[in-house]
Amino acid sequence: MPDFFTLYLVVMLLNLSHCLIWGLIAYRYRDLRAARLWLAGSAASVAGGVAISLQGEHGLMLNTVAGNGFIIFGFYLNWCGARCLYGDNVERTQVSYLLGGSVLVMAVTFHLWYGRNPVYTLAQSLPLVMTATYLIRPSRRDLGAIVASTGIAVGVLSHCIIAGGNMLIVTGLKPDLQLYQAASIDLLIFLFAAVIWNFGFLICAFDQLQAKVEQLANEDELTGIANRRMFTEHLNKNCGKQAGANFSLLLFDLDRFKAINDRHGHAAGDAALKHAAAVITKQLRQVDVLARLGGDEFCLLLQAVTAAEATLIANRIVSAVKDTPLLWEGLQLSLTVSIGIVSSDGTQISPETLLDNADRALYETKRRGRDGYSVFGSPVDQTNNIVRLDHFPASGSAVRS
Repeated sequence: MPDFFTLYLVVMLLNLSHCLIWGLIAYRYRDLRAARLWLAGSAASVAGGVAISLQGEHGLMLNTVAGNGFIIFGFYLNWCGARCLYGDNVERTQVSYLLGGSVLVMAVTFHLWYGRNPVYTLAQSLPLVMTATYLIRPSRRDLGAIVASTGIAVGVLSHCIIAGGNMLIVTGLKPDLQLYQAASIDLLIFLFAAVIWNFGFLICAFDQLQAKVEQLANEDELTGIANRRMFTEHLNKNCGKQAGANFSLLLFDLDRFKAINDRHGHAAGDAALKHAAAVITKQLRQVDVLARLGGDEFCLLLQAVTAAEATLIANRIVSAVKDTPLLWEGLQLSLTVSIGIVSSDGTQISPETLLDNADRALYETKRRGRDGYSVFGSPVDQTNNIVRLDHFPASGSAVRS
């Protein structure tokens, strides 16, 4: 087996390679703050390896405690990086207390030769266990989290086995137990585990980057709801389903939106769009797809909703928007929407035809005075007439429930 000085050099080289990888990733993806924390964690481990490798044959207290302190700090930075990646706060105060307590306990127990190992193992294992526990939450069981937590579990288990052997020596149960070779194997296993959990972090990072790219590709930048591309995908899927699948489509826009832009500026117009999207979203289910098609034009896809049910939802949306004015620079700007409704009764129909029919219904609402909704006739109706519900008011305003 290689001596510990050689193994410590391997530790430094391995962590230097991690520094290189995370340094390049942090440079390439500068918004990925977690990469910078994992880079700092690897750098701390390098500093710890340097300090420990210079501790001498019998170990110098400063080198031993400082070296292990840097390594433990690196493990806490790994935990902070994981939290940062998934959008949680980095607990700096908690890390400071835990790290300070670990260094203090290591310094106090330095002269307990066999008792030192269990203490140092516990101090190193705590941040690793915290990281693994955080990663394997039910809401976060992706591949990268599983790989990282598995690598951490292997490293902690290997360390704990050696710590258990040292406890047997300290307690006198196995005073003649020889652990030198086992400790060397433990360090090699721990190095392998470190490679695995860093690889898991790497997968987590790229999964997050991919998710962000998909979000940018499918989300409207201004309002945060779906964009035309994402809505088209959902609409095509619904139109491609087997006959018998009911759904409804609502096409609407803000009434007199151009006047808001002209009178109050484009910033007010943007605020109106965001406000309307937020108000409408509160009226919907999670399965419903609300999208901004462009300008002030929105579209809503309602899964398993008949025409009659769609009118109730449309009425609720019209009322909610009208009853919730936009507060803009001390002004109350009243907003209203006009909606066109079309429903599929399970008959195969193209997305283009559905949108065209909804647009016809929307035009009818505007013709009747805006601030309301109209329902297009059956998709197979060749007359293309607008069918008005009996309870639709002549003024075009929504019926109050």
